[in-house]
Formats: sequence, structure tokens, C-alpha cells
Amino acid sequence: MNAFRLPGLIVILSLLVGGLTLDQSREPAEEFVDSALSPSSVVEPSDARASTWFCAASTGGDGVASAEILLANTTVEATSAVITAFAGSAQPTSGAIGAEQVVELPAGSAVDLRLADLLPDAPVVSLAVEVAGGGVIVDKIASGPTGVARSACATEASTEWVITSGATIAGARLQVVLFNPFPDDAVVDVEFVSEVGQRTPEDLAALHVPARSSRIIEVAEFVAAAETVSTFVRARSGRVVAEGIQSFDGSVDPIGLAVIAGAPAAAETWIFPGVSPAIGPARLIVVNPTTDRIEADVNVSPSAGEREIEPLEVTLRPGQQAVIDLVDEGRLADLESFTLAVTSRSGAAIVAGLEQRPSVDEPDPLDQFLDEIEAPTTGLAASAGMPTAGSTLYTTVDLVEDDERSALHVHNPATDTFVTMEAIVAIDGASRTIPLEVGPGRTLRVPLAELATGRYSLILRASGEIVAAREVTGLTSRSWAPLLPEG
Repeated sequence: MNAFRLPGLIVILSLLVGGLTLDQSREPAEEFVDSALSPSSVVEPSDARASTWFCAASTGGDGVASAEILLANTTVEATSAVITAFAGSAQPTSGAIGAEQVVELPAGSAVDLRLADLLPDAPVVSLAVEVAGGGVIVDKIASGPTGVARSACATEASTEWVITSGATIAGARLQVVLFNPFPDDAVVDVEFVSEVGQRTPEDLAALHVPARSSRIIEVAEFVAAAETVSTFVRARSGRVVAEGIQSFDGSVDPIGLAVIAGAPAAAETWIFPGVSPAIGPARLIVVNPTTDRIEADVNVSPSAGEREIEPLEVTLRPGQQAVIDLVDEGRLADLESFTLAVTSRSGAAIVAGLEQRPSVDEPDPLDQFLDEIEAPTTGLAASAGMPTAGSTLYTTVDLVEDDERSALHVHNPATDTFVTMEAIVAIDGASRTIPLEVGPGRTLRVPLAELATGRYSLILRASGEIVAAREVTGLTSRSWAPLLPEG
């Protein structure tokens, strides 16, 4: 592809996100707006003419997070995708397009592709995936010496991003990848907020991200020894896709790896269905990207509805973060699983993310496995919540046999209505449908192994609006991510 074939899609996308356009006469902290209907990833309906995905963060070769992408065709018709690889590094990289590859996607299939095979010598590899139609999900499975991470690729580029969590403490490595897939250069400002204060590095002001390339930032060079780092990206010109790569090397904490998708817009409410602190210490990070003081409530809905929980209260200073340790929060004691809804009281825009880190007092999972004792995972999960509910949701699953811990969590936010749904599993060209039901204000947990094992796509079609998450746990991996709504 001599020129990136997105002009029509770019025009449409610019109209959809017009409210996010940078006004250079304003201060940076005022640029974020409420866009509750604009998650970073959506799945276009099956009758769409085309859909585009952007996969930003993958390190080349045998790096910290060498990734493969999983393309799942949920429809009953075969289609194809054109994949273009882009190189990146810590320094500006120009003319970085790799060879194109066309991938055929049979009906109901899941096809994988290793990113490093497209650009084997690049420190960072990013992809644009152009699909001839809708109903296709593009997920990324990253792996490296510290574990395995799963995340959805993005369907939107934006002028602004927030990556809610990360750490630069001993044994931790946080990288931020900025991907510009377009034919024009982008210029961005990158700032950090942590418990040690706000950092606006001169080297990251007016940072050049050349056309069709990526830049990778080592955050510890600018924010050292921080327990929780939130990253703000604001474009002066152009648009980018932002993701974080977080790893723990095991020198202090047990090992873990996560690819953290950025949030392209703030919203009034963020929902986290099926949070399970029992599988690992869970923390909620709430970020205020505005110049105003914001008060927010964290509403807790026990999955089984066993008791009513008084909301947690959060006060956020302008441009700051709040971190809530959900394990130490006494009112959540003895709850195996619950759903969180973080809501700004004034309607102002916020961003919220969930993180489950390794714990230093967790026993070694391999030793316990050998002793045939069920063990907690040592992996790392980090994700933003979902700012909107929907009646049709999508995800992919990559499940080994005998995995009894990985689960689907489906939350019904309605307080007076049951929701019925069909869970449609597509695997190896075949499909099956499983009926499900969830009560008012409840969260249904379904072990993924009860739906199918192996690599497959999953669609939930519900009678009302729902929010759902996919929780995958293994010996060295952990991930929690919302299902994607239909666009």
C-alpha cells in the first residue's frame, strides 16, 4: 500500500470525535471533554462496509511484550483484512511502513499473526488492520519474560489520551507507546501525575511522532520510584493511539505483564463488572483531567446482591489521581466479587482504571501446581473501565482445557428488570448459542470453560443494556478487560 487507505474513514472519525479537537488557545488540562459514548474500541456491525483497528504497543523480537494479534470473524461470511506494519523506536522514525499482508478470515474463524514477523528488526511494531466489512474483533496477546497480557486493539485515534495506571518502583518497568498511523506528522505533549507529584518533562513537550511510525517512552527516565503513574497525552497537531506496557521482573515483586489501553476521552461514569480481589490485590485509580475540583462516588454492587454497600467517596484535585486499595477497604470484606460504578457527582468528566498487581506474599504458583493445590496467579491486569452499556457486546477467548478460574462477568445495571441474553460462541467455523439471564442489579459469573475451550469469539445479544468483562487467569498471566460494544 503506497499510501495509507483511510481518507474516508478519517473524515468520518474526525466528525465523530470533533468535540475532542484541540483548541490551542486553551490550557492543556482543559482539553478533555465528556464523551461517554466513545470507548477506545468498538466492533462494527456485520453489515458495515469496512472497519479499521490500530494495535500500538508491541516490542520487536524477543522484547518485553512481543505480541501476536488475534483476528476473529464473528460473521457467517468470509472476509479479509489488509495489515500494514509500522516501525518505531525511542527516536523519531520516518518511512517506517513494512510490507503489507493480506489475511483471509473464514466465517466463524480466529486467525493469529505474529507482529515481529512483519518487522523483525524494529524495536517497536505497530499495526493498522483494515477489514473488508464488520463483525471482526482484533485482539492482541503480548508475551515476554515476565508473562502474558491480553488487550483489545483500538478503533479510534484521538488528540488526547489518559493511561490511568503504571509504576516505576524497583523491579517495575513502564513504557508508553505513541502510534501515528496517518500520512501527516503528529506533535504531542506528554505529562505524568503520581504520588510524587506532577511531571511535565521538557523533553516530552512538542514531541514529534512522524507519520506512519511509533515512539516509545521509558517513563522511569522522567518519573522515578513512583507507585502509581497516570500518563496524559495531548496532541498539538495530528492524532495518535496511546498504550502502556507495564512489567514486573520478579526482583522485588513476583513477575507480571500488562498492555494498558489508553482512554481517548473522559466520561461521567466508568463501570467495572466482576472485580474479584480474591485472585489478586485490586486497586481502583480515578483520574481528574480537568482544571476543577471533582467529587465522585464509587458505587459497589455485590455480584450476588447479598448486602447493600455504602458508596465510597473520592475527592479529586485538578489534574490529579486518587488510588483506592479495594483489598484494604473494610466495607468490601468477605465479598468474593462485585461490580464498581465510578460516577462524578457534578457530571464532570473523569477517567477510571482497575489494576490487579502481583502480591509479594502470594505463594509460588508453580510449586503449588506441582503439589496439586489451586494457586493464585502471579500475573498483572490493568484496564480502563467501560463508560457505556450496550445490548450487543463482543470479545475473544483463548482458553486452555481445565481452566476453571477464567470467567465472563455480566452486569445488569437496571434495578427493576431481568435481562435475558444469548451467548453466541464461534469456533472453527461452527457456532453454538447458550441462553443466559441476569437479575436486576446483579452480576452473573460464567466460567469460560463452560462456553468452550480453545480460541473463539463470543457475542452477547441481550434484551436490555448490560456491561460485561472477560477475566482470564493463569499461572503467569492475569487479565481483566471489558467486552466491546457494537459501534
